[in-house]
Amino acid sequence: MDNPVLIAIIPGDGVGGEVMAEALPCLDWARNRGRSLRTRHLPCGADHFLATGETLSEATFTELRDGCDAILFGAVGDPRVPDGRHAEEILLRLRQGLELTVNFRPCHAPLPGAGPDLGIDVFRENTEGAYCLQGTTEPGRAVDLAIHTEPAVRRLLQAAFRHAAAGGRPLTLAHKANVLKHGHGLWMRVFEELCRDHPSVAAGGMHADALLCALVQKPTAFGVIAADNYLGDLISDLCAAYLGGMGVAPSLSWAPHHPFRCSALAEPVHGSAPDIAGKHLANPVGMVLSTALLFRHLGWESEATSLESAVAGALAAGARTRDLGGTLDTATMGKAIRDRLP
Repeated sequence: MDNPVLIAIIPGDGVGGEVMAEALPCLDWARNRGRSLRTRHLPCGADHFLATGETLSEATFTELRDGCDAILFGAVGDPRVPDGRHAEEILLRLRQGLELTVNFRPCHAPLPGAGPDLGIDVFRENTEGAYCLQGTTEPGRAVDLAIHTEPAVRRLLQAAFRHAAAGGRPLTLAHKANVLKHGHGLWMRVFEELCRDHPSVAAGGMHADALLCALVQKPTAFGVIAADNYLGDLISDLCAAYLGGMGVAPSLSWAPHHPFRCSALAEPVHGSAPDIAGKHLANPVGMVLSTALLFRHLGWESEATSLESAVAGALAAGARTRDLGGTLDTATMGKAIRDRLP
């Protein structure tokens, strides 16, 4: 018998635990279909931090890195930690420590009637840029550093080119190299090199401000979009609006060079939403679709496709949480999806 896949479960804060509760039965469903998997639940989040002062201990991180195959993550952020330092330390440690360079955010299968029939895949660099959390604050002056290194830029762009080539789709690099001549100049140099290596891909760069305007005017003109950490965040959140909102947007981060056993993290794009936590109002679709992305990453294509089809079927049948104009609570929406699984 094959060694089971070990998936670390980190519900986190706020609605993270509520949406995770709807993803866990999907793991059981995959197991019942013959997939060999085990789970390991970890208490990383505000409750653990406030009780112990610990965010992500060295022992826990080492266990994740060397003992697990992937992570299923809910959300972090809690008003009881007003500076959000526990959330920053957990996410930054996971993304940078595991070298999860590629953040993949697909924008497909919109809510019926909500917007255009999108087919955009956003590839966002996940470990550097303006989100490296390095800088200084002085009286009357503040500096945030944006750091870009060629290995990370190259890994992200190579993943985007491979994806575009496999699907026969155009690739657009979002940048501001006209102003950010050093950091985004590096992005352009690597991009132009890879354009020569992938002549079959219709690829080109576009200033990010013009790209955002075009995304509003004609989003169906885009296929694959690659961007640095900051721009990729903005672009993918705009695309999520076409799908019905942040509650339905999934993501998967991975390390394409496989430096460690744990090489992927799946999480919904939305945050911990403390204003609705405990009210059973959160939409579990983003979490369930992130689980499908993790299944596909593990090579479980039939389970990934079935889960995505179940979500599409539930939405097409009118299943809605309140953020989508419906009346279903989190658990009822999760059941509406699972009832359509084969």
